[in-house]
Amino acid sequence: MNAPTQLRRREGRPRVMAVLVGLVIVVSAVGLLAVLLFPWQSLTSQRRNIDHASDTLARLQAETAHLAEQVAEAKDPVVVERIAREQLSLVRDGDTLYRLNVDPADVVKLPPAWPLRGVAHLLGN
Repeated sequence: MNAPTQLRRREGRPRVMAVLVGLVIVVSAVGLLAVLLFPWQSLTSQRRNIDHASDTLARLQAETAHLAEQVAEAKDPVVVERIAREQLSLVRDGDTLYRLNVDPADVVKLPPAWPLRGVAHLLGN
């Protein structure tokens, strides 16, 4: 071989080596980025899950406290009697019970051109 050809080959080798070294660096950087990026995404996802679970826990604790207050009120005989009288229409022995019997036809007067005949029939009009 002649000297200029050998000189060109030697000059070409550092360029190929530089390209190979650069390629190895780029591949290593991409690999390192992938190794660091995926755990970071997992970490942020877990943090979101923890925040959501904390919010749910706080809401459930508040609801539990409210229910505990209702249980404490339900054990109070005065509250039980009030609820029985208001919601269940219960009376005690000795109370006077008044019933109002009102005929709806006496109270509700439908206009002559009332479009719903079934209502008029129910009211006895």
